[in-house]
Amino acid sequence: MDVNPLTKAEIKFSADYHKVPIARIGDEVVIDSSIIVGKIMDLLRAAHVAPAKELDAFFAPEATRWAEWADMELAVLLFPNITRTFGESYQAFSYVKNVPHFSMLDKLTNQWIGATAMWAAQGKIKKKYNITDERAALFAALETWSSEVGNKPFLSGSTPNVGDLCVYACIRAIEGLDAHKDLLANTGIGPWYTRVEHAIGASSCVHAE
Repeated sequence: MDVNPLTKAEIKFSADYHKVPIARIGDEVVIDSSIIVGKIMDLLRAAHVAPAKELDAFFAPEATRWAEWADMELAVLLFPNITRTFGESYQAFSYVKNVPHFSMLDKLTNQWIGATAMWAAQGKIKKKYNITDERAALFAALETWSSEVGNKPFLSGSTPNVGDLCVYACIRAIEGLDAHKDLLANTGIGPWYTRVEHAIGASSCVHAE
């Protein structure tokens, strides 16, 4: 579900960690997208929902390596790309208007305060990760991924694996923003992105009441 960036009310169940992604699986609080996916796959394996061979292929070493790349390198490039200007930062917070469990005050304060804070932090993030031209760095990273996939439908061949899933999730997170439109227009990622989108299906995101 969507988490209020200012109050973090939706993740009060976590005593020490207050960032997303975060999941509560049983009594365990799990952080980091690839680890969350791994925990879910462990549950599927234990329940014999899917053949062990398919699960092993999904988490093949090469797939896991690219999942880590998505978390450690690709995801880092997103923040400076959606906060290049105040307008883009404000645009990035426009999603709050459509979150039903946010009050009108939540929506207004998040969009204005959140956008201002993100825009102000943009330079620090670029300096921290030694990013000079954020758009060029993002395009280059996605071309690296496209080259790795090559002419195959997905990284491992005919079906997506955890590498495809994590790279797709990074890009999907900024869908509708200028950065997303630019990366589709300036890299060769589009056909692969559409294939993963169709393979995964519609989002199952739920909203708190």
